[in-house]
Amino acid sequence: MANPKNKNGISNKMQTTLEKVNHFAKVERFIAVTLTLTPLVLYLADFGFERKFRTSISDYAFMCDSYWFGSLLALAGALFIFNGAQHMSLTDIPSLAFAEKRFGKGYNIIFGIALFGVIYFDHEDFKVVHYIFAAVFYLGCALAMLLTRETQLKKTGDVLGILTILSLGLNLLLDWILGEDNNPFTLLWAEWLGLIFIAIYFVAESFERDKRELQEGIKSCM
Repeated sequence: MANPKNKNGISNKMQTTLEKVNHFAKVERFIAVTLTLTPLVLYLADFGFERKFRTSISDYAFMCDSYWFGSLLALAGALFIFNGAQHMSLTDIPSLAFAEKRFGKGYNIIFGIALFGVIYFDHEDFKVVHYIFAAVFYLGCALAMLLTRETQLKKTGDVLGILTILSLGLNLLLDWILGEDNNPFTLLWAEWLGLIFIAIYFVAESFERDKRELQEGIKSCM
C-alpha cells in the first residue's frame, strides 16, 4: 500500500514543476518580445541621429543615450543566462527531474555572455572581438535550432535556423556585390530578421514545453 505522505510529496513536487513550467514559459516569451522590439526601441530613442535606422544594431552603442543600447542587450543577455541556468537545478524525483532538465538549455548561458561581449566591445575599437561575440550569438542560436532533435519542432527549427543564417549571408553577399554603402539590405535588417526568427523559435518551444512538461508531471503522479 502506497504511503500517503509519499504520494502527497510527489503531488506537491508535480505542482511545483508545473508552476516552474508556467513561469519559465513566460520568461521565454519575454525574451522573444525583448529581442524583436530592440531595434525599434533603439531607433525611437536615437534622438541625436537623423530620422533613419542606423546600419547595424551595434552602431547604436554610439547614440547619445547609449544606455538604451546597453540596457536592452544586457536584459536580453541576462534572460538567456537565466534560461540556461534553469538546466542546472533538478529535483530528486527521477520522473520530474527528467522533465525539469528540459526547462533551460545550458548553452544559452554562452549566448547570454556573447550579448554582454557585444556591449562591452564595440565594433569600432574592438572590431574582431565584437564580431566574434556577435557570431557566437547569431550562428550559435541558428545551430541550436538546426541541431535540436528531441522535440516536435525539428522542422520548424531547421527552417528558422536556415533563415537566420541566410539573412546574415544575404547581407554579406550584397555588401560584396553592391558595396556596403550602396546595400539597401543593411546589417541591421539582417540582424533584425535573425532576432525575429530566433524569437519565433523561443515562443514555439515554450508552448511545446508547456505541453510536454504538463504531460510529464501528470504521468509522474499516476
